Amino acid sequence: MPHLVIEYSQKLEEMLSIPALVSSGQQAMSESGLFNPSAIKTRALPYQDFVLGKNHEGASDLFIHAEVRILEGRTTEQKEALSAAIFNCLCEAAPEVPEISVEVREMEKASYSKRVPF
Repeated sequence: MPHLVIEYSQKLEEMLSIPALVSSGQQAMSESGLFNPSAIKTRALPYQDFVLGKNHEGASDLFIHAEVRILEGRTTEQKEALSAAIFNCLCEAAPEVPEISVEVREMEKASYSKRVPF
């Protein structure tokens, strides 16, 4: 815990390094100071089939969406700062991508289960 899930249009694999994007996101999460770096889990998921809601010629088919899942208990200011840090990281790592978004989601401690190594 926490989780950073980076969703992206698969076409981006031809344009940028996805492992570098994941590493940048992991670093931004770590540098936020909100989490133990060894607890952060970052992964990326490509999407081949999607609609971005634009229906005009010349519309981009490139996107990145990051979902940050954290346990409840952070202030609004901390969540805003985390969202901004991840957003800035993604924009810097992928300047050619016109559609970038970040969402921070809180998970309730009571409903979160996790298996840990012995």
